[in-house]
Amino acid sequence: MSQTYYTILTKLGAELLANATALGVPLKLTSIAVGDGNGSIPKPTATQTALVNEVRRAAINVLSVDKNNPNQIIAEQVIPETEGGWFIHEVGLYDDKGNLIAVGNCPSTYKPKLAEGSGRTQIIRMIIVVDNVDSVAIKIDPSVVLATREYVDKGIKKRVPITRKINNKELKQDIVLNAVDINALPALKKMNGHEYIFGVSKQTEFEQRPLLKGSELICLADYKYEINDSVIVLRRADGLIIQCFKAMFLGVDGINGTIASLPIAFPNNFYFAIASDGADGCHTVSASPNTQESVRLFGKVGDIYVDSLLQIIAVGR
Repeated sequence: MSQTYYTILTKLGAELLANATALGVPLKLTSIAVGDGNGSIPKPTATQTALVNEVRRAAINVLSVDKNNPNQIIAEQVIPETEGGWFIHEVGLYDDKGNLIAVGNCPSTYKPKLAEGSGRTQIIRMIIVVDNVDSVAIKIDPSVVLATREYVDKGIKKRVPITRKINNKELKQDIVLNAVDINALPALKKMNGHEYIFGVSKQTEFEQRPLLKGSELICLADYKYEINDSVIVLRRADGLIIQCFKAMFLGVDGINGTIASLPIAFPNNFYFAIASDGADGCHTVSASPNTQESVRLFGKVGDIYVDSLLQIIAVGR
């Protein structure tokens, strides 16, 4: 042959293929072996029954008919990055009985292994020409888990209809999904020692208010507040008003209570008031709505009404 690198059927391989064609029983190709040729690149011969110096033999990962040439069978094997430490000068294709069906050589290639400090996944491909592809069993051991990228891509295309979409992105090719596509928050990734931490971007804008356990989340931006001396007024966008202030109950008002004006009047409703002792903590105090502009106060020590300073929270709309 004029080529430097090539693959040929062995004499035994040709006989077995012819026999398979005559009997109608396909020949089962199951494994590929690689060798280092004892340090040199050998020339394949039809009389070979083994490689010059085999260094690895394992199951075929892919066995298929060439779509561009129906008389060519392609056998592939993936050598993982954890195996190696030798040169590849020769390759052999074997059947399920251990017979060398085809043999070939290849340019000198060193296959490193990960333990050497440089790992590489190596794909070995052999192409053989046969008169009748039906003479070869085109199937592989399903327990073989390594596969080429092309094989995986073909498998995915067969199983995912091209009509399927993710947020109107067709699955005909690689697509990029962003946070909106998967209903997630855009996050900033940082390193904390050896761990990643994720912080939501300060620029995040929500089209809808997030829920927590079925309730809408609120934030400071939902409120406008006014602070004047000891009075605090919080106003929420939906109209809710919370007032925090101090007022004095006069003991002489007794059971009728002292009427105190609110810092601001509630436009629609005065829902409730909460009071606590704003002085020395020994008084029993309470507050309740009187009108939309005022609150009724009480203060006691024991059963006696006494002057009492109240801290009040009034809620209305």
